[in-house]
Amino acid sequence: MCNQSLFLLLSCIIPSVNAWKKVGLPQQRQPLWKQVQTKATGVALGTALVVSSSFPAQAFDPSVYNNNYDDPLHPMCLRRIEVNKSAPNSFHYAGTAVGSEGDKVLHGCSSKEIQEFTIRRTAFDGTINLDTGRISAGDGIHEGIWEPANSVSTKLGFEDVDGIRWNDGNKWTVKTKSFGSKAGEYIFLAYVGFSTLAGVKGVWDGIQRKRQEAST
Repeated sequence: MCNQSLFLLLSCIIPSVNAWKKVGLPQQRQPLWKQVQTKATGVALGTALVVSSSFPAQAFDPSVYNNNYDDPLHPMCLRRIEVNKSAPNSFHYAGTAVGSEGDKVLHGCSSKEIQEFTIRRTAFDGTINLDTGRISAGDGIHEGIWEPANSVSTKLGFEDVDGIRWNDGNKWTVKTKSFGSKAGEYIFLAYVGFSTLAGVKGVWDGIQRKRQEAST
């Protein structure tokens, strides 16, 4: 009789314990200030996530391309890039070159070379990838990327200065601000103009000499 009573008692207690395990013991209620703090933290976090997803950070600042440059393959030639303010993924290039278009010889823009081969203006438009920083004129030649000073460990040359590293390995380096100012640019263009006139005059004088020699 006692054994039967003990069995009945245990059969009632064990299911009750299992039920408490499933449901869990009642937790102590947090103070009101703690509940407010928790909700405020959640709201702030949610707001920050919404703002960050609505206004993603731009990966690359294209304004770094706004410079006058030195081109080691064409010394003393003008190289200038201006990024479009209203469309920062595009740019305009203006510069100078010596010799006829398509000339494979790497001329510089010294006064001697200008007089011998004549100088011409060059210009083109291109695009800038705002995610990668790559710059492209779409001509298969002027394709490169912004390379800050001391950012790479290559041995191509001019790694210690800011500039544009083109796919062929050449790097246009940023001119010093004093030389790359507007005043410096105007002086340079004036020099190019006078040099061009001097070159034309030299050619004309040569033609006149030949005519005189032929007539005598």
